[in-house]
Amino acid sequence: MEERLSDLLNELWAAVIERYEFDILKNTISFELKTIDNGYENKYKMVFEGVTAWYFVENTGEERLNTKANVEEDDYLELTSIDFYVGGIGQIKPSSIEEDWVNQYYSNANFALEIWNALLLVEAKSIVINGNKYTVS
Repeated sequence: MEERLSDLLNELWAAVIERYEFDILKNTISFELKTIDNGYENKYKMVFEGVTAWYFVENTGEERLNTKANVEEDDYLELTSIDFYVGGIGQIKPSSIEEDWVNQYYSNANFALEIWNALLLVEAKSIVINGNKYTVS
């Protein structure tokens, strides 16, 4: 299962993100993707289910503060890469000296998605790609 999932995720590298949705109530994150391989267009529906945490950073370091205010008509998002980590990438924990209550939250993302220069980390129980479900935790 792990090898098949890895191969399938590799097929999604450089896909155009046509639509995405974060549903906090249903604990899902979904993407509609399109790839072009040797002139053939392939469509994918990818849904993370049982999402317990997600973390998004627009860019690295101070570059994350340089966001674009205007979106051009031909702008699009690219799923540059996506990887699955069996044991997760390691603990992600916000830290605050001023607000102690923040320190009780933590996660261990098992998926890492690069979207252009941005990073989306997702902790999910399963991923469904074109109707095929892979339970990962």
